[in-house]
Amino acid sequence: MRRTLKRNCFQLKVHYFSVVSIFLFVFSSAFCQGQAVNDFSYKNIGEQLHYLEDKSGKLALSDIKALNDTAFSKGKQEILNFGNTSSAWWIKIRYAARPHLPVYLIIDAPNIEYIDAFVTDRSDNTVNFETGCLRIGKPNVLIRNNFLLNLPIAAKAEEKTIYLRLKTNNILLAPIKLATAESVMTGQEMKLGIEYIYIGLLIGLLLFNLFLFISIKDVTYLYYVLYVLTLSSYLLIYIRGYGFIFGDELRIILNKHPHVFLSLSVVTSLLFCNRFLHLKRTAPKMIKFFYVIGGFGVVLFFVSITGFKHIAAVIAQLLTVTVAVMAWIAGVLAYRNGHKPAKYYILAWFFIWVTVAIVTLSLAGVVPSNEFTIQLVPIGSTIELLLLSFALGDRYKVIMRAEQQARDENLLLIKTQNQRLEESVNERTLQLNNTINKLEETDAVKNKLFSIIAHDLRSPLNSLLGILSLSDMQLLTPDELRTLLAENKKTVESINNTLNNLLHWAQSQMKGSVTEMQNFELKTSLDELLLLYLPLAKKKSICLEQHIERNGMVYADRNQINLVLRNLIDNAIKFTPLSGKISFVIQSTNEGVRFVVENEIANELQIDMDNIVGEKMAISTPGTQNEHGVGLGLLLCKEYVKNNGGTFHADLIGNKIKFSFVLPKEKN
Repeated sequence: MRRTLKRNCFQLKVHYFSVVSIFLFVFSSAFCQGQAVNDFSYKNIGEQLHYLEDKSGKLALSDIKALNDTAFSKGKQEILNFGNTSSAWWIKIRYAARPHLPVYLIIDAPNIEYIDAFVTDRSDNTVNFETGCLRIGKPNVLIRNNFLLNLPIAAKAEEKTIYLRLKTNNILLAPIKLATAESVMTGQEMKLGIEYIYIGLLIGLLLFNLFLFISIKDVTYLYYVLYVLTLSSYLLIYIRGYGFIFGDELRIILNKHPHVFLSLSVVTSLLFCNRFLHLKRTAPKMIKFFYVIGGFGVVLFFVSITGFKHIAAVIAQLLTVTVAVMAWIAGVLAYRNGHKPAKYYILAWFFIWVTVAIVTLSLAGVVPSNEFTIQLVPIGSTIELLLLSFALGDRYKVIMRAEQQARDENLLLIKTQNQRLEESVNERTLQLNNTINKLEETDAVKNKLFSIIAHDLRSPLNSLLGILSLSDMQLLTPDELRTLLAENKKTVESINNTLNNLLHWAQSQMKGSVTEMQNFELKTSLDELLLLYLPLAKKKSICLEQHIERNGMVYADRNQINLVLRNLIDNAIKFTPLSGKISFVIQSTNEGVRFVVENEIANELQIDMDNIVGEKMAISTPGTQNEHGVGLGLLLCKEYVKNNGGTFHADLIGNKIKFSFVLPKEKN
């Protein structure tokens, strides 16, 4: 009896141990696999992903699928940070697919060289997406300043797995998002709005100081302009990925040699610092350090231009920190030796080297990588350039005061010198007056440009910054924050269009518009833009109608015509009353391909056709919901249509206004 009882107890223990073991195995498997992503609200999902390093870069998809989940590491930050690497990295993404819901995979970084994504479609066939900054555009992949992949639509609710392979010979940050089309548009609005603000500031600084250089011929302003130009090119084309506006071929070339712009910015910044601080007089010992740093800048140029991108990235990281620190030290020494205009200069370089230090710590994994650290370099660099512009202004004030003192001394000498000396003084005074007149003319152009920026950007920006400040201080509930952001949405959209127009206008003012003709389908461009403006139309309950003929191929500059279409669509939505209708027509005629946009208006008496069809900048008219512009849109439309060999027309018929243009047909 006792033996039987012991045997039963032993069997019970074995059974209990087996159950516990099975439970722990199932639990550990579920934990290793991770929870599938089911929130498609345009946020980084790095903490929900699993990744694997492929040092050889030779593993295939079948090799990855054959591995156990334990071979993968789980992400610990919302943005995956793999550092400066030449390895290939495989990322496993599980998500809960919903029937008939389009989902987009966004790799929200513009400078990853090779991206391969593998996912199954409705028939369980593997679909391969190939993209990256060194690859041309492919179907179902939208390349802008990120990469947006249109995933296959699921037929039923199921868990799907995406295998993502990333490879680059540079610093690899991988902000990865899964989002619906609506959340993509909503998520990018504020991000693009902030980017367009600092782009506008960079353009303003560039133009203003270029005008000053042309006026007073001071080479210090030229070095500053070159520094702004090269640094802005590096920030916008490579760091923020706006190289896509130049087309696939040039975008790929720029991304193969991105640090060329940084090397040029290092050299021009050193030239500017030396000239601004008068180092030979204020800090002569710093000149030899500047020569050494400049030499490394030249080395960076040749390393980058020859294609050693991985080595160039290492040099660039060290060089940016070194330049900022040494330029700041030189400013402190110059200020201590009596160079008073250096105070803004010191603040600027202190700000930038702190910014670079934070970003470097972020790339090293000491500080978590997030959306703030990604945006920190362009925002910090913009503020640095703004402070340096203030330093130039302070320097200019000192120079003018010295010139005023010199003029007073000359006037005193006139009373005691003979006629010959008097004529010489008069000639010098005349030259000085000519310089002042040129400065006043330049100042008038500057005022015109900055009045546009200040009037149309300052108020919306202050409002947006106020909301963000209240949010940072946690003084707003989520509902209040959403309400305030929704109210400010149209102002951000207005800023977006205004900055686009200012960018193209400034480009034409600086170096003239370059028209690159190609064959393309006008309807495709219209559909892409209507997708962007669909939320604005829905907000006003506007009905959009299209009457499109099959052959809409034109021979024109696609970027310029896209700007024309964007302005015409924006104007149509702006002036169409609630529940109104907008019609779009594309038809082939003997003269070419004709595009027409026609919309209803609330009051035809408020439309000044002379103002619209004139050759000067139109006077901006508020829309039906008090939307504002700067009057550049129609001027750019007429100019770009004319540049592309077309004709532009505007007609007012009853309570409808119609804009149309005709472009040449495609060339064989």
